[in-house]
Amino acid sequence: PPSSGPPLTILGTGMRFPDHVTLEAEAAIRQAREVIVVDTGLATLDWLRARCPIVTPLLQTAYVEGDNRLHTYHHFVATTITAALNHPPVVFAMSGHPLISAYAPFLLLDVARAFGIPTRVQAGISSLDAIFAALEVDPLLTGLQLHEATDLLLQRRPLQPDLPALILQVGTVGTLLHSDRRRRPDAFAPLRDHLLRIYAPSHTVVAVHISPHPLVPDTRLQVALADLCDLAPELHAGFSLWVPAAHDRPLGDAAGAAALTDPDALEEQLG
Repeated sequence: PPSSGPPLTILGTGMRFPDHVTLEAEAAIRQAREVIVVDTGLATLDWLRARCPIVTPLLQTAYVEGDNRLHTYHHFVATTITAALNHPPVVFAMSGHPLISAYAPFLLLDVARAFGIPTRVQAGISSLDAIFAALEVDPLLTGLQLHEATDLLLQRRPLQPDLPALILQVGTVGTLLHSDRRRRPDAFAPLRDHLLRIYAPSHTVVAVHISPHPLVPDTRLQVALADLCDLAPELHAGFSLWVPAAHDRPLGDAAGAAALTDPDALEEQLG
């Protein structure tokens, strides 16, 4: 294929393969000599092999039960950098958006810079986009608190109860080790207890998982916060937790709000 473009492209294939693959991403894949892919889609490999001569899947071989996930990310980077040095252009493709809720692409960017490998990043439909669509919410309507579950606990980060919160990677809270086994209910107790310092036990939260398969619906599990641990048999690494606001915030600037529809106020702002 033509070797236009940088030696390394990092891109996201969206949350639902291949429906979410952008035209920009497909063009990069067609131009690549090798695609290194981390994706759970059932038809991913066949689709990629129809567009690129070499496709290297990493998801099935890189993760080891009980091993540190950082070791897996190092394997992703070593494989991709080797390919980019030996036969560019190369694509590193992963589900979702490559720079949202993912560490490996940032490590890959750092190592590529150290080797002097020109790199570009292409956006994809992220888990955030899909979650907002599934829950039918606008994150800018009132604002949004966005956290990763383990970081939320380790940093004891405070939450504002008048703003909704989205907590990612709930299924792997409290560990950097990989496992395909379901967690015990008490594994989610620290997260529940942290939230109970802020919200009432009866406050409704929603565990949401965006299905990677077009024919499988998304999962939404609604539960009272006090009963969060009861969801343990369902919660895996793909789940996020939506915590609605507990109450509205009183208006802080009545005069500013009135000026929003005042023609004279607008005229004063114009040149």
